[in-house]
Amino acid sequence: MGKKDFGGIIRMKLSTGEQISLRGTLAMNTSGVSTEAVTNQDGSVDRTLTPVPRRAEFTFADRGLNHDRLMKSDRFNVTFIEDQTGVTHYFTKAFLVGDPAKNRINGEVTGLSLAAEGYRKTEG
Repeated sequence: MGKKDFGGIIRMKLSTGEQISLRGTLAMNTSGVSTEAVTNQDGSVDRTLTPVPRRAEFTFADRGLNHDRLMKSDRFNVTFIEDQTGVTHYFTKAFLVGDPAKNRINGEVTGLSLAAEGYRKTEG
């Protein structure tokens, strides 16, 4: 598959051994830096760069995962595997951020993202 292919089955695996069944959207912020424009008094524009963690936002199925234990756990690695595209995303030294909310009508867990120190992507 090429660089123009997206979607299909995406699996989420934690180095803790947990596997999370994703549901809905997976959004990644992988650059490690945020930029902002700053306008000077003479009208020229500068740029400031701020280091930020690599992040991933996701929604997943409530399959009995112990969220309290996972939120308090040591840092771990997270791998997102795109089966159809051959792309794999590696987030290293990660931890969960947010407040997990379980929707008991549709079995969906929202309100969580991960923050990581490192990110790497392989294709094919």
